Amino acid sequence: MKKIFYIVIFITCFSLQAQFSIKGTIDPDHDYSWILLYKMQNGDQTYIDNADVVEGQFEFEINDSEPSGIYRAYYQIENSLYVEFIYNKEEVEFSFDPNNPDISLSFSQSKENNVYQNYYKEIRSKQQKIDSIQVLYFKSSEENRYLELEKQYKEFLGELNEVQARYEKESMGMLANHFISASAQYNAESPQKDPNRYMDAIKEHFFDNMDLSDEELSHSTFVSDRLHDYVFYLNQAEDQNSENELQKDAIEKALQWIGDDMELLGSFESDLLEVFLLNENVEMINFVNENHYKKLPATYQSGELNKRVIATLKTAIGITAPDFSWSENGITNSLHALRGTDYYILLFFSSNCPHCQMEIPEFYKFIIGIENIKVVAVGLEDEKGSWEAMTGNYNEFINILDLDKWSSQKVKDYGVTAIPTYFVLDIDKKILAKPLDFEELKSMFETR
Repeated sequence: MKKIFYIVIFITCFSLQAQFSIKGTIDPDHDYSWILLYKMQNGDQTYIDNADVVEGQFEFEINDSEPSGIYRAYYQIENSLYVEFIYNKEEVEFSFDPNNPDISLSFSQSKENNVYQNYYKEIRSKQQKIDSIQVLYFKSSEENRYLELEKQYKEFLGELNEVQARYEKESMGMLANHFISASAQYNAESPQKDPNRYMDAIKEHFFDNMDLSDEELSHSTFVSDRLHDYVFYLNQAEDQNSENELQKDAIEKALQWIGDDMELLGSFESDLLEVFLLNENVEMINFVNENHYKKLPATYQSGELNKRVIATLKTAIGITAPDFSWSENGITNSLHALRGTDYYILLFFSSNCPHCQMEIPEFYKFIIGIENIKVVAVGLEDEKGSWEAMTGNYNEFINILDLDKWSSQKVKDYGVTAIPTYFVLDIDKKILAKPLDFEELKSMFETR
């Protein structure tokens, strides 16, 4: 019995001590007080831990139960600033310059990350040489020059293939091997004279080395990043209509490649919507949303994303602003019924918002000096008193009280997620601009 008891004690102690450290140094030291650690999977991120930054240094202790994969250390999460690395049950130590994390990231400990980083540097250098020769080949018109470039091209292609094979062998058994093998880029055996055929071949073979049955690969950010490149990097055009058509075709082909992997479909289509929402590309938002995203099972859709899609489609530049009504002195009025000026500024704010308390007085002083603008100010409030006290100073505004605050229909229709928020409308109530802040709005009218 004693022997069994000792074994139990040993196993228990070992399990308690099975931890790995992730250490980082921000160099040069900046004014960051903490770092957040997230695990990336299926396009989503799961919070793992946080650590204080002391004199530029931080450390996480990771339990052995945490899965291997791609991790992110966020040093400024509000601006999505992070460094990304592989964790695979080993000690990891790195340093980086937050002003240039991609180039400056360096690992002093972690075989996985050093192998992958060295591979990336070498393969990128070889690929850049091949690409530069291909560009010269497009431009050349002399037969002797063609022969010379073909020879150089094949030499560098041989070197690139050697680098690829060497790192695939060196990383065998590592998590990094999944990403190194999948990174192998298609290159024709000889340089191409026709740019269109060259691009078509790259697109045709883009997914050749990515195996979605490899769960380490399919659940990582690697695939989502490559899908993003396939749609947006390889399909650009001089005019928006042509680019939209190219990207529609690329999206359809990417979806065929993904097949029935619902998690990846949901992640890919939501990523597409995020990009098109950011650019307010109404045609592409509708294309992705109506043809694909809305057809996903509800569990793979985001309610918050659906709301933003609806709001963006209602408030995109050039769209007539959603109408709403209010009562003033017993008389009902509406946004669309307003007349008598060239421009309208629709302002969403709250009397209890500290930022609004600072910014709105400056906005009022600036805007009342411009004759052809009328401001419709919607107060998103919990109670009437503070709103009356604040708006009493703004008698040139059309002041509207909305006690529904964030559950207000106006908030939903306009997709308001922060205050103050501004919309600039023309005489017909079409949306001309959605300034990010007062300074941007100010610059629009200072030049008029």
